[in-house]
Amino acid sequence: MTKYSDLSNTIQKILDQSPAIRVNMSQGLINIRALAKYMIKERKIDASLDAVISAIRRYNVDAYDHIFENALNLIKKSLSISSMSSLVIITATKDDEIQKLLPRLFSVIHYSQGNVLRIIQANESIKIIIDEKNLEKILEFFPRGNILNIEKHLAEINLCVHPEAKYTLGVSAIISNELAINGINIIETMSCFPEAIWFIEEKDLLKAYSALDRLRK
Repeated sequence: MTKYSDLSNTIQKILDQSPAIRVNMSQGLINIRALAKYMIKERKIDASLDAVISAIRRYNVDAYDHIFENALNLIKKSLSISSMSSLVIITATKDDEIQKLLPRLFSVIHYSQGNVLRIIQANESIKIIIDEKNLEKILEFFPRGNILNIEKHLAEINLCVHPEAKYTLGVSAIISNELAINGINIIETMSCFPEAIWFIEEKDLLKAYSALDRLRK
């Protein structure tokens, strides 16, 4: 049986990570008993129903309302939404050989023609995002042994947000949550404020665009 203090921490973490549930709780739309049963079943909580109900009732849902309210207000002030399809993500090893090859990509990619080149560096790998039409040209630069993965049929949603979004809690959480509840998987994210970019499967592009446009309005 879960200890009383551990149970409270568990319930708090679950609700902290569930903005949709918190919003419904703050509006009085959640049946606490039904929510407790759901948590016990889905989260495998080893505690009695009454104990979970008590922990949920102690959760201060109002403490988080202003965070997401402020974030949503800024999202509504976003300047524009744009999208692009037929993208590819190449994941390559991060080593000296790849580092030397990266500058050569600019001989193929032409921004004036609307070509895409985005590079994300992590500790052990580098991701290169390009137009699918340039894939074969780019692959000619890289030894096959350095290519870890190639993911095709992707699209991006680019949201030009209000400048204050950079310093406002909850903006990315709300957008990611909105995409998730609409059944849209986020493949990759990056930002270059005031632009925030989400990479998704191409088949979800229209649905994602519509979801964020509704959220913005």
